[in-house]
Amino acid sequence: MSAEARVKAALDVFGAPVEKSVLDAAAKDHPPRYYTFSCDSFGAAFGDNAPGCERFLAHIHLFAPLDHNCFQQVRKTQKALFAAGFTWPEVTDATDQDGQHFVFECETAQPIEEDE
Repeated sequence: MSAEARVKAALDVFGAPVEKSVLDAAAKDHPPRYYTFSCDSFGAAFGDNAPGCERFLAHIHLFAPLDHNCFQQVRKTQKALFAAGFTWPEVTDATDQDGQHFVFECETAQPIEEDE
């Protein structure tokens, strides 16, 4: 399963929308609580001038209304990502006057698939 699929599967259990990059840009009204994410990839574990695996840096964003208590959701999100094979996520609180915004950063590695 790809790193992106693992992020989505880990967070889908919470019932909030989970979208890659941005929540449907055409939607005028976002749901009260939702996740967006992106994954950057890099070669790692080099030997003989070739990467032995691919390292993925995942950036997950949780958005919620200001009046929503997100403490438990933040902790559950960390646990879900860790259980999905990512490192324990670092969390940055990027909340502003428009709403709560928590940024989770974690990583994982996967073998590089051989071309057929």
